[in-house]
Amino acid sequence: MRNPRATRAIMAGAAATVTVLIATAMLVLASGPSMANPAIAKKTGQPCAKCHTAPPALNDYGKKYKESGN
Repeated sequence: MRNPRATRAIMAGAAATVTVLIATAMLVLASGPSMANPAIAKKTGQPCAKCHTAPPALNDYGKKYKESGN
């Protein structure tokens, strides 16, 4: 004999998993391009990694460069 409570719990868990997967897919597909600018690397002669840990995130050096008006 099946336990109706266990069946409902399994179905609720599956529905939650599907909801999370759909939400994640929507976020990934709706994401815009990063704002890292390779022209700055060309202008300065430095590699992108000089200012970025994982573009577009800036490291400390990149933050100081940006704050200095560049």
